[in-house]
Amino acid sequence: MADNAWNCSAFNKMFDASDNPFVKMMGGMNMPFSESMKQMAAQSLESGEKWASRAFEMNEKATEWAKDTPFAPIFETQRSFARQIFDSSAALTRQIWQLEPKAEEAATEASS
Repeated sequence: MADNAWNCSAFNKMFDASDNPFVKMMGGMNMPFSESMKQMAAQSLESGEKWASRAFEMNEKATEWAKDTPFAPIFETQRSFARQIFDSSAALTRQIWQLEPKAEEAATEASS
């Protein structure tokens, strides 16, 4: 996974249950609900990633006409920026919910 703003040590400390008594307390109080909520968050994130991937593909196809025009870098920058925002948001969601990345993502990161 690419580095992003959510991988900083201050943010990690804030959501680390071993150091933060509030996170410990809330985790204990919500134990019966936490696993089902975590599963729902994982499914929602996975679904959102699929839809976002399709949207980025559709955007790329819709802007193919501009390949040899001065608009091409604008569209590519827009797509790249949107992808970075989405990836950063997905990483934040995974970190907050303590979700593991999908198996294929973990394999790609390990090989690179």
